[in-house]
Amino acid sequence: APLAPVHRIAAERAAASLAVVLMQARQEEELAARGRGDFLTDLAEGRITPEDAPAQARVLGFKPAGQGPLLPVVMRMPEASVGAVGLSPGGGWAVLARAVSEELASVGVPVLLGVRPVEGRVPLLLGLRSDSERTAVADRVAAALRAGVERA
Repeated sequence: APLAPVHRIAAERAAASLAVVLMQARQEEELAARGRGDFLTDLAEGRITPEDAPAQARVLGFKPAGQGPLLPVVMRMPEASVGAVGLSPGGGWAVLARAVSEELASVGVPVLLGVRPVEGRVPLLLGLRSDSERTAVADRVAAALRAGVERA
């Protein structure tokens, strides 16, 4: 049986409400990723003391095992790529951050990932178990970053 007008209106309103909730969640994701990007930039530029950095990183979800070395990485997005991937203020950076995070999960090391949309950068901090794995992890991270950008 066809839907009664009242049911159609209810379905349209539910769809509109769901769209707003999803858009808000994406904006919250992007805001969190920007906050992590700000932290990583401040850390790299010396605005965060070495004493304060570990506690702030833990609050943001970075929990490296032990006292192994850290590997900072920055992925720069060329302007053409930013437009092509659809990285707009409307949540494209959140989609990119999620896709890259999912790809990086396969690398097997703790990762803190942020975004810097104005600069077109994705800063990361990785926790290594030993210095000897730096090159292998860097290669796997580069592959994961490329795959994440392609997915986004």
